[in-house]
Formats: sequence, C-alpha cells, structure tokens
Amino acid sequence: MTVRENLFEREAVSQTEKAYGALEELIVTGELPPGSQWSEIVLSERIGIGRSPTRDALQKLAFQRLVHIAPRQGIFISEIDYQGQLKIIQIRREIERLIVGQAALCANLQERAQMSKFIVELEKLKVHNDMREYMRLHFALTSLLGDASRNSYAAEFYAMLQTLARRFLYFHQKRHTNLTEICDLHIRQLSTIISGVPEAAIEAAVARNDYAETLARNILMELIATSAVTVTLNNRNT
Repeated sequence: MTVRENLFEREAVSQTEKAYGALEELIVTGELPPGSQWSEIVLSERIGIGRSPTRDALQKLAFQRLVHIAPRQGIFISEIDYQGQLKIIQIRREIERLIVGQAALCANLQERAQMSKFIVELEKLKVHNDMREYMRLHFALTSLLGDASRNSYAAEFYAMLQTLARRFLYFHQKRHTNLTEICDLHIRQLSTIISGVPEAAIEAAVARNDYAETLARNILMELIATSAVTVTLNNRNT
C-alpha cells in the first residue's frame, strides 16, 4: 500500500524531497505511530519511492529527531517529547524573529505574492476548520518563509522546530479544534512581511509564539491532570 498521492499537495523537485515530504507527513499525522519500528524497505514501499531517496530522507528526519536509525535493527519513530515542548517554542521564538524580520526585508515579489495566496487559504480555514489542511499550509509556509529569509542555516533549524511543534498540535487537535485564532495570527504575520515592515513582523511572531506557548502549557496541564504524561513545567523561558 502506498501513501495517498498529493496528501498535502506538496510540490517537490527531487525524489528525496518527495520521500521526505511523504514520510514527514506520515509521522506528523501519526500514520507511522510514535515508538513503532520499520525497515527501510517497508517504508520505501509504503510511499512508493525508491530506497536511495528514502534513505536520504530518513537521514534528514533523523536530524530533525523524528526518527532514530539503529543499524541492523531498523527505523524507530520517535516518541513525542512532552518535556521538551516548551523548550522547542523557546528556541523557535528566537529563530522566528530572525526568519520573519529578514523575510520582510528580503522576500521578492513572487514570494510576497505567494504569501498573499496563503492568506486567502488561511481565511478559508477559519470557516472549514480542517486540521489536516492546516498542516499542509503550515509545512509549505515554513518552507516559503525560510526561503524568503535568505538564511539557509536558520531556515533548516526553523523547519525542524516547526515540524516538532506541528506533530504535537496534530496529536492533540481534539483538545483545541478551533483554528480561527491560529489562522489570524499567521495572517497578521504574513501581512506585515508582505508590507516589508520587519519590526511589525517580529511583533507578530512574538504574539504567535505567545499563543503557541499558552496552548502547549494548557495541553500539558491537561495531560498531567489525567496522568497521561509526567512532565515538570518550569517558569517561562527557563
């Protein structure tokens, strides 16, 4: 059985990118469950892409802490790091300030036009409230902002942090099913970047991460209250 075509309608220019997009999506949405064990051959067959690009994609996923590759044992899908969720947001705060500030200064006309299209899609999501579609947009938006920042090093780490945060949200979407506020925060951020005002874009990024931190804390507190997980919540930004 192969992964459904165009599940998130992601564009890719190489087989490795296609393999990465397909596998990342399966992990984020839990179709490859946390803690499960797989072989490279089975994963290659699952997504319908050759073993070489699948292997390269798995190396990237290992860097992003989504899989663990154990020689002669197989591929293990990483558990969600509940203890680390607030730390992920903490470091994303700093990288996102750089990403959006630079994007506001450096994005070209084509990239700004693409951002305007994302705003239209986000407005639609406020009505349809489709979490899977939001995941697709979030993935593509992360890539676009990374490119627009003209800083490939920051963009690489930004993508990793966004993927980890996206999986956490998707797994707990039933606790927070209304996408209106999330979409509005993205729209505000994109609008400031399109306008070319880095200070406003950074301010919007701070607001978005404040929301994400509150959301993560609420989810963690609910999980702790039900003994679903055991974590220690430190003071903010510690």
